[in-house]
Amino acid sequence: MLFREIIGNQKLKDKLMELARSGRISHTQLFLGAEGSGNLALALAFAQYVNCHNPDLNDSCGSCNSCVKFSKLVHPDLHFTYPTISPIRLSKELLEDWRAAFLENPYLSDFDWLKRLNGEGNKQGNMTADECRDIINGLGLKSYEAKFKVHIIWMPEYLSKEGNILLKLLEEPPENTLILLVGNNTEKILPTILSRAQLVKVPRVSDAELAHAISMRHQCDDQKAQDVARLSDGNYNMALTLLALEKDGYFDLFSRWMRACYSQKISDIQPVVDEISGSGREFVKNFLHYSSQMIRSAFIYRFAKQELLRVNQTELGFLVKFSPFMHDENLPQILQGLDDSVFHAERNVSLKIMFLNLSLYIGRQLKVQKKQVS
Repeated sequence: MLFREIIGNQKLKDKLMELARSGRISHTQLFLGAEGSGNLALALAFAQYVNCHNPDLNDSCGSCNSCVKFSKLVHPDLHFTYPTISPIRLSKELLEDWRAAFLENPYLSDFDWLKRLNGEGNKQGNMTADECRDIINGLGLKSYEAKFKVHIIWMPEYLSKEGNILLKLLEEPPENTLILLVGNNTEKILPTILSRAQLVKVPRVSDAELAHAISMRHQCDDQKAQDVARLSDGNYNMALTLLALEKDGYFDLFSRWMRACYSQKISDIQPVVDEISGSGREFVKNFLHYSSQMIRSAFIYRFAKQELLRVNQTELGFLVKFSPFMHDENLPQILQGLDDSVFHAERNVSLKIMFLNLSLYIGRQLKVQKKQVS
């Protein structure tokens, strides 16, 4: 993986290369970034750069023996750990699947990966105690040919208390060893692991950078690329899903859904619920993300500066009428309901039942009156 193949975050790329050239490399690092930010790709590009035979100021050479092997994920000193599903216990049992998944999409999410293993993505992934011991045993061996032996632990959020087996290794890795953890959420990572890793914060990709990448890589017209980038909110993985679905009409569906929710009539709600739930699980997930953006935008329109809004003119016209129903006493409840629904949608629940319950809940929240402070 070359740095130039990764979207945006040029300042971070430059900083990583400067650290590599200076030799001031922390041997245990956590690349922390939201889904679709490219944190996994950045970790691999960094590992390739420090082992490149002919690096320059801007990137790895891409052509030396080490770079070629890193680009194909076949370097003998490059190792991975990722969530697995029972009865699989060790990541190396799924190495070919992992290589194929990463090379197909370096921005993949844990849901994408587990769905690839399970078909529906409704089984819980984990990293076992046996996996932790296998990491320790593997890093105890000498490297074959690389300057730095590299082990990338993707989604350490899946390390439960068994992760404490790794603490001594993380604190004092063997000489010339890089342990790169790649995660999305510090609240789900063991504090004992967090305290032993140097944090590398990976920002979200900007709308402009994402739109440019979409336009160049997928031959989209500028307007569609900008709309997809805005809906994706810096998540290139979501952008790929939106492009693959080839469905528009999020706004029309959202506006009809909110009107149905407010009516609280089953006869109004049920047709919209049937339409949404019948569009497929991936469409549902992204529609829920879009709905969260619009709910936040309504609150911003009412209480904050208009320049903070990221909406088009059609959406703005709707917000003018919708925003009076949003306030600080119902916003958290509605957003939590949407977030919970994303979680459930990824776990194979009945979409019709879920959306019906959510619609009735949102309808009740929209009718909550803001208490007046005397």
